[in-house]
Amino acid sequence: MQLDPHRLLVLRAVRRTGSIQAAATALRLTPSGLSTHLTRLESETGLRLVDRTRRGGGRAARLTDAGLALAGRADSVAGALAEAEREVDRLRESAHGAVRIGGFATALTRLAVPVTVELSVSDPAIRAEIVEIDEPEGLDRLRLGELDLLLSPREDDGPGAPAGLVEEDLCRDHYRIVVPELWERAGDLDDLLAGPWVTSPPDHPTSRILQRLRLERGIAPGLAHVCTESRTRLALVAAGLGAAIVPDLTLAALPVAGVAVHPGPAGIGSRVITVLGPADGPASAAAERFARHLRHVAASVAPGERHR
Repeated sequence: MQLDPHRLLVLRAVRRTGSIQAAATALRLTPSGLSTHLTRLESETGLRLVDRTRRGGGRAARLTDAGLALAGRADSVAGALAEAEREVDRLRESAHGAVRIGGFATALTRLAVPVTVELSVSDPAIRAEIVEIDEPEGLDRLRLGELDLLLSPREDDGPGAPAGLVEEDLCRDHYRIVVPELWERAGDLDDLLAGPWVTSPPDHPTSRILQRLRLERGIAPGLAHVCTESRTRLALVAAGLGAAIVPDLTLAALPVAGVAVHPGPAGIGSRVITVLGPADGPASAAAERFARHLRHVAASVAPGERHR
């Protein structure tokens, strides 16, 4: 029996995405083409890997126990292929090649996009691939070699880099109180804290800052709209439905008419934008070149605020 490693990666994609359609989209295949790969893999192994009794009607795909076990082994295959790609880059001994940068939307917009545009002129041989991704999956893909760099926010009391990775601080991102423009000359901070707010879930840093400000002044919570997306939060503020706490980089990345920064207390809190990479150093000269430009752009975004 000789297994096709690419079909193992197809099985792994089904496990990670939970459906044939989503896996096909991620791998740039048609659903029928992806299903053909799975059928051939089952033929190669002599095992039933997909529970077809639960398929159809747009429902999620479920792997059998054998499918889950084999998909787990495919993580090692993906890591080995990524390491082989990195070795190719090293052997070229140049800054040519692809650099895969993951991260959250604000950091990608304000940091990764300007670097990509800059390098398209100064180093056109570098092909930057930007991936918007949440933190847990980004860390997984960084460890597996599927990403070269990961942009991440770290709160001042947050943990350091996970095992096997190294973290570099790029710039500090301050939190600001924003209000509808019509409220700009409204009452003092106590009046503002007692009024309606557009906040985030309780475990989010901006929600904790609001709770701390109210506790310091003995003000009971008022009406609150809860949002997880910054764009939604700012839209509600612009509509006059409440005040909010938003980082500087978010305000710059998502300019919204009708929103003003309140002159409230200085220093209500901040976070640090970092870049994570493998602990043994950049995977390629291209990744190191991209990281160097990231430092430059971060210094211009928040002059005097870069951490060393």
